[in-house]
Amino acid sequence: MASRDDNAEGEKEETVGENDDGVVDPPAPSIIETTDVSITPVVVPASSIVVSSSPMDKLRAALGRLGPPDDGMSTRERLSKMGLSALLSYGFVSNMSMAVSVSLAWYAFGKRTGTSPLAPGQWKPFLAVYAGFYVFNNIVRPLRFGASVVAARYFDAFVNTIQRKTKLPRKWSIATVVFLANICGTFAAMGLGITLASGAAGVPIFPPKAM
Repeated sequence: MASRDDNAEGEKEETVGENDDGVVDPPAPSIIETTDVSITPVVVPASSIVVSSSPMDKLRAALGRLGPPDDGMSTRERLSKMGLSALLSYGFVSNMSMAVSVSLAWYAFGKRTGTSPLAPGQWKPFLAVYAGFYVFNNIVRPLRFGASVVAARYFDAFVNTIQRKTKLPRKWSIATVVFLANICGTFAAMGLGITLASGAAGVPIFPPKAM
């Protein structure tokens, strides 16, 4: 057993290796090949990122650029900051927009169903049609804001005229303008719009009574 171990040790020494001069060569160092991979980050500009949106979102964004700046204030707060005439004109413009929406919904409903919204059981279906116009009316709110700013000077002039002609105090002149423009004007515009819508749809405003 001892001679076998000696032979094994001798073989090990021979494996290490000797040169011709009897000097043991050192074992060759192990070489690990590494590959230097450099990663370059790719910066994508925000303008090249395309976010899919519906046509209504695009319309809302386009109208938003026409409206007032997004300063965290509500529409009423902005108008209050601009003065009472701007508030009055915004109420008038909003009422006129509502009258137009009701008239268009009246025409669409009468044309599609052949009946008046005032017919028995037709009011709720009519409100469903009007809801679509109401949503669109909210989308064009920036346009209403811009129109109210333009009309504010005319409301101010109207109040001054009432005050000068009637000698009423300022607050009563304002109340007179609110009654004439925002109340009487709204009902007049809505009545005219519904009359035209009913005539265009070929449906009477008031349904005939059942015999």
